[in-house]
Amino acid sequence: MPRLPRLTTRIALGWAKRHARRFAPSALQPLAADTTARILVVNTTGIGDTIFCTAPIADLRTSFPQAEIDVFVDRRRVPIVENNPRITRVVTYHGKYKRMRATIRELRARAYDIAIIQHASDPDVVPMVASARPRHLVGYESHTFSNLYSVALPPANREAGAHTIDARLALTHAVGASGVHWKTEIFPDDADHAQAAELFHEFGLTLGEPIAMNIGGSLASKRWPMAHWAALARVLTEKGRSCLLVGGPEDQILAEMIRDHLPAGCTAHIAVGRTPFMASAALLKLCAVHVSGDTGLMQAGLALDVPTIALFGPDDPQWTGPHPKQSRTFVIRSDPAARPADYDRKADREGILMKLIGVDQVVDALRQFGIN
Repeated sequence: MPRLPRLTTRIALGWAKRHARRFAPSALQPLAADTTARILVVNTTGIGDTIFCTAPIADLRTSFPQAEIDVFVDRRRVPIVENNPRITRVVTYHGKYKRMRATIRELRARAYDIAIIQHASDPDVVPMVASARPRHLVGYESHTFSNLYSVALPPANREAGAHTIDARLALTHAVGASGVHWKTEIFPDDADHAQAAELFHEFGLTLGEPIAMNIGGSLASKRWPMAHWAALARVLTEKGRSCLLVGGPEDQILAEMIRDHLPAGCTAHIAVGRTPFMASAALLKLCAVHVSGDTGLMQAGLALDVPTIALFGPDDPQWTGPHPKQSRTFVIRSDPAARPADYDRKADREGILMKLIGVDQVVDALRQFGIN
């Protein structure tokens, strides 16, 4: 089984070579502003990446108001984009090698003029899209299947401080869009806002009062330690502020552990796992400030312009943190010089870099938002 991904990737690469010979990529002419082209934006990865791709979608829509703009996303991310008024249609990626033929038929029926590969790490995604035979594929030359692309851009210069949103906008610019709409967008619906308001009422909270503390993280190395969260909650309680613990269902045990480390009378309410993702995003909008590690929920808060203190350990905030033009944000990063030479973010189960971010640093950052 461990060899399966390598084998399937080799098979896919062989298919891609044959497909490129049979359907050779043709030159792409930038689209005119009045185009009615059908454009597919491909992003089949995580929550944060799906939110990042909403900026290029907005860029395409403002540049080409008459175009049809579809998005191809993982089935688990559909709620993030299904209410986006800039999107014509959402096409679902059901998972690695699942429903491939049906998905290819669905994509082919749309007869796309352009497919923009924003992010697709699974080895079947680009071949699926290519099998639908859009007139042009656009992506980065560093992608595995870039031999299928009509436009293959050089990789973004991360060492020079490039942000992933700007890298994605370079792809829309390559097809003729303005390439300047950097703002991400999500659109919680009435039900999401109602769930958030109901939970707020249950906790007896006031609009703009609590500090949201996002305790989640896709990797242990990206999580701020439990003891740090508990210490922050104690400080905030002493200042007369309520704390609202947020995160996904997998964070519920951690939330209970944090609360168990708090003294009696410390007002830390647990919203972890109580609402679906989009309702959790709506919940952030009701808070004063969102303190968060590098997570998809952090990106949701930024898309909704929630004041945010972003905590970064193993990853580079210049690449995936708040966009440089995003207002009301404060980034705290552990000292890169403290990173061990052989550091592996996936193997780090202790969060050794996140531990270096002190509670006092977060308290100081909260003063930037008037939390004294």
